[in-house]
Amino acid sequence: MKRKIGLLATARKKASTPSAAIDLYISPLFVKSVQYAQNHYDDFFFFSAKEGLVTKDQYIEPYNVSIKNFTTSEKREWAHHVIQDLEQNIKPSQCKIYIHGGWVYREFLQPALERAGFQFEVPLEGYSIGNQLKWYDEQNQVKK
Repeated sequence: MKRKIGLLATARKKASTPSAAIDLYISPLFVKSVQYAQNHYDDFFFFSAKEGLVTKDQYIEPYNVSIKNFTTSEKREWAHHVIQDLEQNIKPSQCKIYIHGGWVYREFLQPALERAGFQFEVPLEGYSIGNQLKWYDEQNQVKK
């Protein structure tokens, strides 16, 4: 049976001191997505504009980098590195990836995942931020 792996976006809102990734990002959407991932996936990672693929316990200094400021070439290169790092943690044949994050990231991650042979799903595709928050609230009340 394939492992369910969450791939979660980080957030603009951060703690003011260096922290483990799981504690650095403090937006409500991030916190709720982490709670969901903890209850529904076998493992999960984060993706950040500055750091690329990030593990839960990876120590990170607060930063102010947005993928929105990257060129198309930089976005492609960023996605390529995220997927290379992901492949060092799990093989495409062993898992299905569940991406939680906006189109600005997924536009380049999804093709890179496909090229690498990963199966993936975007559970909240097309949801507004408000509807994502509501969905997480509903899902997080029903722990599996």
